[in-house]
Amino acid sequence: MAMNQKKNLIPVEEVAQELGTTGLNVMMHIKRRLLEGREIEGQWYVSMESLEQYRLEGADRPGSTLCSRHCPSNCGSCA
Repeated sequence: MAMNQKKNLIPVEEVAQELGTTGLNVMMHIKRRLLEGREIEGQWYVSMESLEQYRLEGADRPGSTLCSRHCPSNCGSCA
C-alpha cells in the first residue's frame, strides 16, 4: 500500500493514547461505528476525519463513553 493512502489514517494504538484509553476500547468503538476504522495489512487504523468528528460530538452519543487506562470499575473492557 502506498504511503499516501495511509496519510489520513492513524494507528489504533496512537488513537488510544490520544484519547487516554486502550486499543481494545478503540476497536470496540470501530465495531459500534462510533469511529471509522480500516484494516490494512493486518494493522488497524482510524481515519483522522472520524476521530475529529468523535472529538466534536461522539462523546455525547449513547454508548460512546471511553474507559480510562486507569479505570477502577474492573468491568474488564479496559484491560
